Amino acid sequence: MTFSNARGALLALLAFVGVLASAQQATPTTNILTRIVMVESSYGRGSTFSLDVDGREYWITAKHILTGARHPPYGAVPSKSVSLKILDPDASQEERWLTVEFSVIDPGNDIDIVVLAPPEPLLKNPIPSLPGDSTGIVLGGDCEFLGFPYGGGWRAPFDNGRFFWMPFVKHCNVSALASNVEPRIWVLDGINNEGFSGGPVISRTGAEQKVFGVVSGYHLEPTEVVSSAAAKRPAPTPRSHLKVNLNSGFIIAYDISYAIQAIQKSPIGPTRVSR
Repeated sequence: MTFSNARGALLALLAFVGVLASAQQATPTTNILTRIVMVESSYGRGSTFSLDVDGREYWITAKHILTGARHPPYGAVPSKSVSLKILDPDASQEERWLTVEFSVIDPGNDIDIVVLAPPEPLLKNPIPSLPGDSTGIVLGGDCEFLGFPYGGGWRAPFDNGRFFWMPFVKHCNVSALASNVEPRIWVLDGINNEGFSGGPVISRTGAEQKVFGVVSGYHLEPTEVVSSAAAKRPAPTPRSHLKVNLNSGFIIAYDISYAIQAIQKSPIGPTRVSR
């Protein structure tokens, strides 16, 4: 089972992204924009993206989308296969979900990444895949992450009257480097939202663009609640003991090497047939 009218969608997206790239130097390329879709499990919606490794198609997402874990430990996926829904990128009509039975490759306990292998390629004649590689990423460097926040995307219109579901793109910076200590985690400076989980983190653009991380979540920051009445009273005023968790702006992403190494140990993805 493949996405409907996939080749036409890819060609239309290529023209659309070409306009974006001419207006902005640092931008995600078609190689990733056409390879990320919304995924739905029994625990909710998230994001998944496709990379080709050694001529085979794989889909990568966050493990907690399959396990339902809201925070570490994320555990393992014991099943060798899992049924998930994937949103057809064609948004010309209503949402069209495809149910796919994926084979599961688990990179290891408590690594918030899982690799999914479909029975046959979901993308026919796609734009070449970006590499999955975290070498050369620098502290403070620019990056972007892509996904479908709050279980939704946006409908991109094209001249032929067609619409396609597109991911949102958000900017970030590398705040802390992944180290050799397990697990290898990237800390990014940016505002993440529910639904970006499982989406790719990319660096650079054009021919040098690559995926170096997979979005897992974000740190919460406990903040005191101040009522409007207390705010109007002259200082000093009694401090409130009520707190609410706010988005700290620190994004957590797991190193893409976990996915690549797991794929190389278990190369079960469907072979990409060149045409």
